[in-house]
Amino acid sequence: MKYTIKTIYDNLKPEFKAELNINARKYSSAKRLKYTLMSKTIWQDLTIGEISSMTTYCDIYTSELSASDVMYGHQILNK
Repeated sequence: MKYTIKTIYDNLKPEFKAELNINARKYSSAKRLKYTLMSKTIWQDLTIGEISSMTTYCDIYTSELSASDVMYGHQILNK
């Protein structure tokens, strides 16, 4: 049996993934963020800067995020 480990990119909610893909076609920094998310499997491996970039390129309103969302990705990732 083959097991695959899902990346942070794989676990993004569809609306955030779609927005990131649109921005990755426009901006090289969004494309780098996309590849970073595709290379990491654990939310805690992200830097604050990368999470900040996610709010920009995934169209996430920071006013709607709690500290728990930033620390664990609850509102951003599929469960």
